[in-house]
Amino acid sequence: MKSLPSIALLPPDVANQIAAGEVVERPASIVKELVENSLDAGARTITVSVDGGGLARLSVTDDGGGMNREDLALSVVRHATSKIRSAEDLFGVASYGFRGEALASIGSVSRLTLTSRTADADEGWEVRLEGNASPQVRPVGCAVGTTVTIEDLFFNTPARRKFLRTVQTEWAACADVVARLALPRPNVRFVLRKDGKTLREYLRRDTIAERVQELWSDDTLTSIDGYRGSVRVQAFLGPPERARSGTAGIAVYVNQRFVKDKLLLRAISQAYGSTLDGGRYPPGAMLIEVPAAQLDVNVHPQKAEVRFAQQNEVFSAVLTLLRDGLATAPWARSLVGAPTERARDDGWDARFSGVPYAPAPTHAPRPYNLLPSDLGETRPLFERPRAESTDAETPERSVITAASETADEVDPWGLAGASIALRALPTPDTSVVPAPEDAEREYSVYSPAVSLPSDVGLPERTTFASLRFVAQVRRMFFVCETDWGLVMLDQHAAAERLVFDRLRRAYALRDVRVQPLLVHETLEASAREVALAEEHRAALESIGFELTPIGPNTLAVRAVPALLVRADPRRLARDVLAEFARQGSDFSRALDLVLATMACHGSIRAGDDVAPEEARALLASLDDCDFGGHCPHGRPVVWSMKWSELERKVGR
Repeated sequence: MKSLPSIALLPPDVANQIAAGEVVERPASIVKELVENSLDAGARTITVSVDGGGLARLSVTDDGGGMNREDLALSVVRHATSKIRSAEDLFGVASYGFRGEALASIGSVSRLTLTSRTADADEGWEVRLEGNASPQVRPVGCAVGTTVTIEDLFFNTPARRKFLRTVQTEWAACADVVARLALPRPNVRFVLRKDGKTLREYLRRDTIAERVQELWSDDTLTSIDGYRGSVRVQAFLGPPERARSGTAGIAVYVNQRFVKDKLLLRAISQAYGSTLDGGRYPPGAMLIEVPAAQLDVNVHPQKAEVRFAQQNEVFSAVLTLLRDGLATAPWARSLVGAPTERARDDGWDARFSGVPYAPAPTHAPRPYNLLPSDLGETRPLFERPRAESTDAETPERSVITAASETADEVDPWGLAGASIALRALPTPDTSVVPAPEDAEREYSVYSPAVSLPSDVGLPERTTFASLRFVAQVRRMFFVCETDWGLVMLDQHAAAERLVFDRLRRAYALRDVRVQPLLVHETLEASAREVALAEEHRAALESIGFELTPIGPNTLAVRAVPALLVRADPRRLARDVLAEFARQGSDFSRALDLVLATMACHGSIRAGDDVAPEEARALLASLDDCDFGGHCPHGRPVVWSMKWSELERKVGR
């Protein structure tokens, strides 16, 4: 049997190159480290030059404080830093860098030249580091500040170059890093040069909102700014129809540091409720500020991850502030969706981006009755005036069957007197308790009426109830008019949003009306589905379902929510179980998506006839819904066009 080799210390050059692999992944990694050093040095102008995708040459020049000869010589030595002095300093780091590894790691895999001069020095100094050779220091003439130049990256580790992408891809990654670093520092001017030409310049701005507008010039973002205890949240987020798969379009910062944090991304996703599919995130940025002592940034070699001392409190604060702010966003409550084009002369164009429905069926299904019995008074969809009763009388909840009485002939949720304040789902009480010094900071400031960019030219806010219903077309869309233009609504998306809102409110009141089935439906299910039905029995009952296992692969559907009486019980139960399976055991996380699935089954569909009075009742009810301009899955409810734009299209 072959014996194992004995343990030996690695040579310094090998150890340095291994350590460099943790910090220097590609040219963009170098840009990040060098620009962060410039920001820590108090720079007001930073110039980044990238030649050949950063492989041929890369330099970062700043006008910061600079370094003297002794500091310059130490700066390229591993673990030499001015940011911390003891292990206790790691808990409260206020700078970007603190490990003292970046320059040494970069110099071990490239030809590095660093020149610097302080404001009180007559001359500057230059240090050169090539691979693992000893650094050489000499005096030079240079401006105040620091310039770091990297040439021939990975010249001594050619295997590493094989894992890099094309020159254009590496350049794009460098440009992205500069944009990310520029966002939380609007007081700093950033200049980005490619192969000797200036391609992008981020001028100094007064506020982060102005920087965000500069970076997301094509998106309409809603501004949210608020405190909850010791946590401050600034967010600029777009509508759900502009969401992208993955996190490429969303930037998250903690104490001005760009991070990839699953906890905060989950808070953003949950704040949007069911309007975002899993794995999709809106465009925009979110900046979190917490006390430095409550944050551990020494988690990842590239400092891309952080750890919170009070994780639950931070999550609760972010979720609460975002949810409250987004509920009043213009794209969530008004008629007009986010425009996809900039404003033109006297018109604007907001294109409907929903998934097209299948052609209307040839048969004429029984129309839904959406109206209250008294047409003189408009009430929300599916609400009826209830018979007056004295305190001594207790309204009896009778067993209703599909054969005896339909859901549109009752008020299945009993929400006629429900307060609007109860629309939001109750969440576990994990609110942050402010420290005594932060007691006055338990407040939030939203700017829902101010969206970015400000020159898009949206018409004034218009309520759904003010629309004048004209006609139903293709048994799929409502055509309406206003004084300023033409509006078309997707009837299924609108009704789905309203039913979803009813379901949420009913759940919040713990008053979900249940319809037992006269004859239970049997559902052939997998072993996993049967297990899910047993595991989530209480959760299913809380939203109106009674699913009972009657065999190893069979479920009995004994009751469904009364509002969804028209839906196929078996298909509805299967889809709800599938949603539980996708979301895991966390019912609070799955709830909105489950209710959205239920609302889809219980709503008007493409192909259903809708009377004019029913359409008007639906429009009036949308004004009381959160996110009334979008269906629960994020598709826009409406498409709008100004009269002037319509006249121009026909040549008038």
